Amino acid sequence: MKTNKLLYALIAFVVAFPFATAEASVVVRTGETVSVAEDQSIDGDFYSAASIINISGEIAGDLSAAGGRTTINGTVTDDALLIGGSVDVHGSVGDDLRVIGGEVVVAEPITGDVFVLGGSVSILSTASVGGDVLIFGGDVEISGPVGGSVLGHSSTLRLDSEIAGDVDVTTNQLTIGDRAVIEGNLTYVSSNLLVRSQDASISGEVVRNDPVMQDVKTGTRDIIVAALIILFTVAVWFLIARKQLAEVVFTATARRPRPMLLGLGTLFLGPLAIMLLMISVLGMVVGMALLFTYILVLILGLVALSAVAGQFALKIFNQPSSELTLLTLAAGVITVMLLSLLPVIGPLVLFGLFILSVGAIVDHIVEALTHK
Repeated sequence: MKTNKLLYALIAFVVAFPFATAEASVVVRTGETVSVAEDQSIDGDFYSAASIINISGEIAGDLSAAGGRTTINGTVTDDALLIGGSVDVHGSVGDDLRVIGGEVVVAEPITGDVFVLGGSVSILSTASVGGDVLIFGGDVEISGPVGGSVLGHSSTLRLDSEIAGDVDVTTNQLTIGDRAVIEGNLTYVSSNLLVRSQDASISGEVVRNDPVMQDVKTGTRDIIVAALIILFTVAVWFLIARKQLAEVVFTATARRPRPMLLGLGTLFLGPLAIMLLMISVLGMVVGMALLFTYILVLILGLVALSAVAGQFALKIFNQPSSELTLLTLAAGVITVMLLSLLPVIGPLVLFGLFILSVGAIVDHIVEALTHK
């Protein structure tokens, strides 16, 4: 039951969110800094992408924001989707909150569910969550009351608040604080016993399960097979269309916001455009063609990801190359495998590289179409 709930939440996060805003008016703002002042109000859905995003006014609809640092001091009437290196929610959200960030702080009431994928996550005592909390993070602390259940995976987890539902988590270290009141069952997967305060209250059962340890030989074999698959796929593109792959890689690593914005737009708004076309009779053919193109772009983005990672890795070690080489591909495969082994932060970085790769591919498609 818990697994299904996590699965449904992930599906809703990736797919349902763009469709929920189909009939609302949309305001889009981009730039180095985007802000909504305290005396301003956005009537409808608000989309923003910038290095710094500050929302102090009211968003009378859904909010979707992607930035290096995102701060919400105002109010959001409906859902909020926030992506950033640092995300601070110091304003209330009228429905669900979904966050992907390196450092995430929630300090005000959230009426619906909270989904967070982050490095460090803090739900302060001033905050409250009306629904469930689903967290995949590093160091996680929940000090505000939760009206539903707490689910997810984390390196460390501290619960120090009232939780009306169950707790079902996987973590290296679970701590139950003085103010913890858990009305349901507590089930956790960990190699360590939980640390529980004498003042903590748990009404249901407490069940601990040992993590499943993967056989070392099997794990090593899986890593080698995965590395060979990645290397093979990107090498095929390299041999067939080296110039096009190089253009994608250098566009993605050029430190321009355009690939990131195009990648985010394609990933989250592409399904919306396809759906709107396919529900109309005249647009069915175009919608089907766009659907196949969308799937192809995502696949190519996954293939190009390792090459993009390799170019970034060479830049970090001061070995940038003006042309795409086999060394770049090899460095990329190694980088991808190392990131895949790094908890929480690794998947975040890989997701960012994937968005850049998709954005660079879309950028070249747009340029090819406009220069015909």
